[in-house]
Amino acid sequence: MNARVLVTGATGLIGRQAVNCLLNRGNEVIAFSRSDVDDPRFHTIQVDLLDRAARLAAVREANATHLLHLAWHDHPRDRWSAPENRDWATATVQLVHEFSDLGGKRALCAGSCAEYDWSYEQLKETTPLRPATVYGQAKADTGTQVIEMSRELDLSLVWARLFFCYGPREPRGRLLGDLLYGLSAGQEIPCTDGLQERDYLHTEDIGEALALALESDVTGAMNIASGHATKVRDIIQTTAELMGRPELISLGALARASDDPPRLVADVAQLENIGFKPKYDLGSGLAQCVDELEKRISGQV
Repeated sequence: MNARVLVTGATGLIGRQAVNCLLNRGNEVIAFSRSDVDDPRFHTIQVDLLDRAARLAAVREANATHLLHLAWHDHPRDRWSAPENRDWATATVQLVHEFSDLGGKRALCAGSCAEYDWSYEQLKETTPLRPATVYGQAKADTGTQVIEMSRELDLSLVWARLFFCYGPREPRGRLLGDLLYGLSAGQEIPCTDGLQERDYLHTEDIGEALALALESDVTGAMNIASGHATKVRDIIQTTAELMGRPELISLGALARASDDPPRLVADVAQLENIGFKPKYDLGSGLAQCVDELEKRISGQV
């Protein structure tokens, strides 16, 4: 694509991988970050995206043709209910408008499968939206608004609904993060029965999918997922076996919420149509995460 791409959330769980994929595909990256990032591969502009004046100045300085907007309130403990979700919804709409006004041509913003009505087992881009959380509602409202706004602005925009992810350096408070850090510390891990099925995709694969989607001509909503359902217990047990600590897993020790959907899986026809194929299956993806953790513990990375 060889574009000048502005990336928000560039240091996050998915953002790190997306930046790598964009650079590998020959793009120039300008990253927005609240902290100073020392990476010679790309230019970083230090900015608080919730500060409207500072953000506008940073967008002008970036002078990008493409936007990959991943930043959002994403604290693992309160992301579903935090009032900050509304702040990020407002900032996202403003950012897209500012980017277009300053000459931007193509944008991808990260939505979520939490926007959908989860009474449907397979979720298509046309599945009704009925979010059950503050996070999901904020994402759904934002997606609806920026898609409509992009038509008025003559801006090419895709709203990428991300499903469930796992990857290296996942923090505590997320499934894999709790597993990796807990098992490495020799802690017993209480779990639900893990029979619920979810559509998981490795963060490196998500980064590649986002890069492909950004350089495509797809507009509107698009699912970013594997298209396959995985039992949560398979992730738990495989991780424990890879780390040699299966005895620390206590399946069924925690009750599942009564409204926990039994199965959520994406229709990924659109994503496959632009040439996306995952690099990792569950086994190889989890092995990569365990290997990365062991290297960090031993000081190799």
